[in-house]
Amino acid sequence: MNIKTDFYGNWVVKIIIINVAVFLIQGLLDPVLMNQSIKYLGLTPAMVLQEGCVWQIVSYMFLHGNFMHLFFNMYALLMFGIPIEQTWGSKQFLKYYFFTGIGAGITIFVINYFVVGGVAAYIPTIGASGAIFGILLAFGVLFPDSQILIFFVLPLKAKYLVVLYGVFTMGALISTGGAGAVSHAGHLGGLIFGLAWFLYQGKIRNPFQKKTFRTKLNAVVKKDTAQRAVQEQSRKDFLLEILRKLRETGADSISDDEFQQVRYLQIMHEKESDELCVMADFNIDDPYCQKCPHLEACILREMKKHIH
Repeated sequence: MNIKTDFYGNWVVKIIIINVAVFLIQGLLDPVLMNQSIKYLGLTPAMVLQEGCVWQIVSYMFLHGNFMHLFFNMYALLMFGIPIEQTWGSKQFLKYYFFTGIGAGITIFVINYFVVGGVAAYIPTIGASGAIFGILLAFGVLFPDSQILIFFVLPLKAKYLVVLYGVFTMGALISTGGAGAVSHAGHLGGLIFGLAWFLYQGKIRNPFQKKTFRTKLNAVVKKDTAQRAVQEQSRKDFLLEILRKLRETGADSISDDEFQQVRYLQIMHEKESDELCVMADFNIDDPYCQKCPHLEACILREMKKHIH
């Protein structure tokens, strides 16, 4: 791992301290001031557009609704953020953190005001979750094969966890229509802006880039063709061996499993019966027969002489 240090210091710890300090200050406020702080510092789309409260796209990241909300966000930041900051350096990490956090805020603003509309435009969103989802994506890109324990029990590679969270977040956003206590729009925004960062930096190759996509597609087709050829040859070898047994020692020489496999293949090739050559013309040693696309069907037809 490439460790970088600079004059910015350890910003993961500093961000956690700032969030905890803000949460403690919130707790000291009386209910009226508490609500006012959320109103003016939380992200309320209508206030951003109608009253020019553009700072909310940044300030909402430092407010949290309760202790568990704060705890899980800061725990994720500590666990995933430190290795990212050590790899990138504090300056790059800080840029990315605010890029994804602000990007999540923009996503919340656009979806809640222009897509969902109505009451959603007047409900404040608070929390660092958007930036945290961006951090999660960065961890999945930088350390894709790292094992993460889901619910502290189930091991899952980071790259799969990112995809899982992305699918879940998109599904939750669609199913809830943007409503609910959890800001799925913010989570999705953090992932999208994180992905945009890596695409711009060239750390992730665009999967739809023409040349890359064609190369990958050709590789998949070649691999599939090769696997199919191996499977076909394996079936032919199996059928030829069964036919040899039947010819030499009769139907009693094959096992029940072999008999069932033969019966299954006979059913699968049943539709080819009208396309086969005359039975008298079939010769397993004939090079023409060996290249025939209906060879398996012909072998199975030959077996019917011995299996009733």
